[in-house]
Formats: sequence, structure tokens, C-alpha cells
Amino acid sequence: MTDAATDLRRQLGMLLGQGRAADAVALLTTRSQAGDAAAQYELGLWRLYGQCVERDPSAALDLFRDAAAQHHPEAVAAEIALLGNGMAGTADPAAAQARVAALAASDPFYRHQQDLLEQIAAAPLPPAEVLSVDPDIRFYPDFLPPALCDHVMEAARARLAPSFVIDPVSRQRVPHPVRTSHGTNFGPVDEDCVINAINRRIAAVTGTDWRAGEMLHVLRYTPGQQYRLHHDGLPNVTNQRQWTAIVYLNHGFDGGATDFPLLGLDVAPQRGGLLVFANTHGDDAIDPRTRHEGKPVDTGEKWVATRWIRTHPWSPWDDGSAR
Repeated sequence: MTDAATDLRRQLGMLLGQGRAADAVALLTTRSQAGDAAAQYELGLWRLYGQCVERDPSAALDLFRDAAAQHHPEAVAAEIALLGNGMAGTADPAAAQARVAALAASDPFYRHQQDLLEQIAAAPLPPAEVLSVDPDIRFYPDFLPPALCDHVMEAARARLAPSFVIDPVSRQRVPHPVRTSHGTNFGPVDEDCVINAINRRIAAVTGTDWRAGEMLHVLRYTPGQQYRLHHDGLPNVTNQRQWTAIVYLNHGFDGGATDFPLLGLDVAPQRGGLLVFANTHGDDAIDPRTRHEGKPVDTGEKWVATRWIRTHPWSPWDDGSAR
């Protein structure tokens, strides 16, 4: 981040801290209209997420494009991500990958992405190992090449945060009662073309609509951390999580098996392997048999990437389907 961008964020933080949101918006708008790429990028984020201004994904994309034309690196990445995932309009992953290929000629960052995209395109979809017919539980060994596992971990590492929930009484963030780990999502502007390709690969092997998947969620477990017994299905929703897909990203740790106690089934993590299981009976009614837990890690670190797949296309902007 440049000194100018750092100074801009400092000014915005000061104004917001003083309760002067309108002044912060005015500052961003004035500087954006004057062609300030840093301001265009920040205002683009505000427009995309509806922070202090009305949410307008189309306007956000236009702001990112204006900033990207001035070679603002975060804006370039945001524009490519939104082009690929369609969170600000129509998804066009081919066009997004073409942008990556064009940038790869002169930029090592995108050259690496281009190499990863070529690897995932060349990797055949593995056949399923059926672990259970009813309920449907399958394992796909070597689903993700090692270099792509590394990419997911490195892209997530800097954004990892402790798992928290909001206490319903105090409304304060408190440690998650079930999940003792660090995690992060790849949100709309974080979903680079490689992450998008992984999401589409999960959809291809599961026979689901790629648009039905939630944001790819990465979790890191250190010794003693675990994901206690739970079910991924959600209560009182109109767009249920029908499937869970878990990619095991690394090796070099002990413990951390995925256990289905009602089925007497333990799945040992294998780097690059994909575990897929049904959360419902097929009619959105939760199947209690697929309650599961991530057992405690004994030594080392365990990394996984999870994608919860809904019955119908899902969007983080749709409050009805996001709950």
C-alpha cells in the first residue's frame, strides 16, 4: 500500500471514528472524481459492501475499473475477481482468465496464477471412493494438485482470524463454542481466478451448480484445536446447505480426522483429497446421520478448505438465502 493510500485510510478512519460518515463519503467521492486511484478503490469497496453508502455492485465495478486503468494493484485484482465470479454483474471466468494471461507476460504474480490455472485445467477429475451409499459420502483422492493447495493456504494465511460468534445476549464477539480454530472466507474481491477455478472444479465433481456454493472457507487447526460435533445443515432456511465439500490442504500433522460417529466412519485427511457428503435427505430435511466432527490435532497444523453447497444459487448479498 502506498503512503497516499495509507494516509487516505487514516483520514477515513478518523472521520468514521468521529461519527462523520457523510464527510468520509464526501472525501472519497471528491477524490474519486478527481481521478485518485486509491480513493476510487476504497469507494468501490464501500459501494460493493454497502458501507456508509447504498450498495451498488455495478458502480463498484466501474470504480475498480477506473482505478485498475491507473494500475492500482488491488483494484486490478478486484476487477478480475468480480469478472470471474459475477458478484457485480455477469460472470465471465474466461474473460477473467484472459486478463490473468495478459498480465502474466510482465507480472510474476499473475504468471504464477497462470501456471496454477494451467495445472488445474490439466488435472483430470478423479473417480470417487464411495464411503457410504446412504447417506451419500464420497472421497476423491488427489482432487487438488499440491501447488494449488499451497496457493489456497498462502492466500488465506494473512487474513486468518480466531473463530468467533456473536453472543445473543451481550451482542459481543465471543470464542466459538464448537470451532476452536482460525479461519477466513474468500469474499467477492478475494476470489482470484485460481480460487474461482477450484470452486468450479468442486461443482463439476459434485454435479452441482457452481453458483450454489458459498464462499470458500479456510480453517487452520493447531495442536489441541478441533471442530466439535455439529451438523452443517441450517435451521429455518429456504435455501439449505445440501452438500459439504472439504479439501484437505496439507500433510505433516497427526490427528484431525473427520469423524461421523453415528455411522462409525472416520476419514483420515489426505493432502489434496476432497470429502463430499450430503447434509439432507434430498428434500432439504436435515439428515442427522451426517453430524460430524473434526477431531483434535495432536501435532503440526491441519488446513482445510470447505465449500457449503446450497440447493439453489446463493449470493452473499441475499439475506434470505444467506441465513
